[in-house]
Amino acid sequence: MIRLENLECTFDTGTPNAKTVIKNFNLRVEPGEFVTIIGSNGAGKTTLFNLISGSLMPTSGKIWIKDQDVTAHPEYKRARYLGRIFQDPLAGTASNMTLEDNMMITCKKGFKWPVISLNRKMRAYFRDQLIHLKMGLEGRMKENVSSLSGGQRQALTLLMMVLSRPAIALLDEHTAALDPRNAAIVMDLTTRFIREHRLTTLMITHNMNHAIAYGSRLLMMDAGEIIIDVAGEEKAHLTVPRLLEKFADIRREDFGNDEMLLTGGGRSGR
Repeated sequence: MIRLENLECTFDTGTPNAKTVIKNFNLRVEPGEFVTIIGSNGAGKTTLFNLISGSLMPTSGKIWIKDQDVTAHPEYKRARYLGRIFQDPLAGTASNMTLEDNMMITCKKGFKWPVISLNRKMRAYFRDQLIHLKMGLEGRMKENVSSLSGGQRQALTLLMMVLSRPAIALLDEHTAALDPRNAAIVMDLTTRFIREHRLTTLMITHNMNHAIAYGSRLLMMDAGEIIIDVAGEEKAHLTVPRLLEKFADIRREDFGNDEMLLTGGGRSGR
């Protein structure tokens, strides 16, 4: 589904401030894989997503999606088959528009039947979809999205992404700004939607427990490179201490990101 070949991204090329943030990066993600990505601040995780989504062009290398070279394709073309959710719950919806209007805009992108107007059929469909969130939003469809909490907005953003029928989902720390209760709700919805819609998913997280507990494969990035890539039985038996040991063995130093250490103190039972 995704193939990155010898990808490199350098900022301020040709100047004294030139900095390479993605280095000789090679990755293959199969259809339906759910890959979690961790790494310290500055490891290149968000830059990687910017390259895949087309909001940033690589300095060199190739990006293939569904066996098509999309390296030169702009972001709006890739948006037809790619959904992305950011850390900020405000980023995925239009605050001054109603829930149903937000959903209508999304559905024009991914619906199998022609979407002409916000009619009774569409409202009934939206209501049925919102019921699945179990947040009571099906009774608030005519309210502006600005009236929702952060957790409700992120859940709505997740649902809207699914309704747009993407083949690939890029989740950029999409629960980091939420309180623990809402983060758990959004993660439960995330795993359900990924499973039901067979989404190929990359999820950046600072939570080591989440990186280990969720998904079928785990990548750790450091200084623009993949230094750890585990899946299958190895991932199933991975623990936070063992992950830190693997980092130390490779880099010959201890992992020093306080935020990740604080959120990764033990093995999740999820």
